Amino acid sequence: MKAGTHRVRRSGGYAAAALAIVLGGGILTAPSAAASADRSLSFSNESGFLVDTCYEWKGPDGIQQKNYCHGPRPVADKWKAHFPAEATGATVKVSFAGYTGGPPKTVTVDDVSKDHCFKLKGTWPDYADVLKVNC
Repeated sequence: MKAGTHRVRRSGGYAAAALAIVLGGGILTAPSAAASADRSLSFSNESGFLVDTCYEWKGPDGIQQKNYCHGPRPVADKWKAHFPAEATGATVKVSFAGYTGGPPKTVTVDDVSKDHCFKLKGTWPDYADVLKVNC
């Protein structure tokens, strides 16, 4: 009777160890939430303003050293900002030079697994908008 009980305990221990390895391996191979270096934010200035875009990257400590601005960008200009590899998101401040309709526009991006495209629209001096468009 003891031999049969011992055999069941041993096989139960092996099953628990195998389950721990499988679950632990799943945790170790989970996909990263960081950006791919080839992912970007694209802008097309179809407004009546010169435009500045300033990027504040979200991610681990130290990523703030990679923040920067593009500007001023003229009407009909197009440009991109590439996500740093360790970025988990971005906040973009879009400033329209001479805009009298309020503070700069802000765009928040939390999905770094794909490209994001924006069209800047507006008429001087009091209408400006940032529209998300398909890339």
